Amino acid sequence: MELIERIERAETELVWSFGDIPGPGPSLLGLTRRRFGSVVALAAPRDTLSFWSQASGFGLDRAVTSAVIGEVLDYLKTVGCATANLSIVPSALPSDWDAIATSYGITPGQTTVQVTRTAGPVEQAPSDFRVEPIGPQHADAWAQLQVDAYEMRDDGFRAMLAAYTDWPNATAYAAWDGDTMVATGSLHVIDGVGRLRSGATHPAYRGRGAQSALLTRRMTDAFAQGCDVVTTGSWKPEPGRHNPSLANMLRLGFEALADRTPQIWRLS
Repeated sequence: MELIERIERAETELVWSFGDIPGPGPSLLGLTRRRFGSVVALAAPRDTLSFWSQASGFGLDRAVTSAVIGEVLDYLKTVGCATANLSIVPSALPSDWDAIATSYGITPGQTTVQVTRTAGPVEQAPSDFRVEPIGPQHADAWAQLQVDAYEMRDDGFRAMLAAYTDWPNATAYAAWDGDTMVATGSLHVIDGVGRLRSGATHPAYRGRGAQSALLTRRMTDAFAQGCDVVTTGSWKPEPGRHNPSLANMLRLGFEALADRTPQIWRLS
């Protein structure tokens, strides 16, 4: 199995696992989910941020066709969604994708660069901050830091984040300056793939190495848990622009795997 396919399968199961999140988040969002062969669709019709509704796993067990896309979108519309992100690896896009996209009201989103790091020794990034997993007693502060950093203020979004410490196969991490939480990160482990998410830093502490320390700590822990690869990503800068987050990942030993452009469906 090629690495891109393996990571896509792990990511698809991660999306499915969102339906198992404890706490009030799923109810606040009206969360439901359904499988269509290899495709997983997650629907959150009460999500005011258009963040959680998504579908992943296209092209893994059958070709991407208008009928396949329509089947997923019919489900999303039936449960009340008006928008969703469709994750389709570039190699799975059919030759008539432009026509399919136009017929369903699908447009490309912002391209990201997916990066990976294979198992091996990890040099811990120097930092003045203490980095460690957190427990439920810090979950609310961990969620609030991300809500503030992302400026994504929605009760359901916050409740989902606050349940991270109880998510299956997930570990929430924080960087601390004394007793002050200054940055966040998470690690999801699925089928030997470590997925790094939730990177947010308090504005007053940006540029001081908190995310580097969180990245190297999570890589180390992922490999210790048996992962042979970790993956994450960040937005692809346009020519002449710089993305410090992506540059930091590459500096820490990640390698670019592929560009990924989410396909955004909106109900017309």
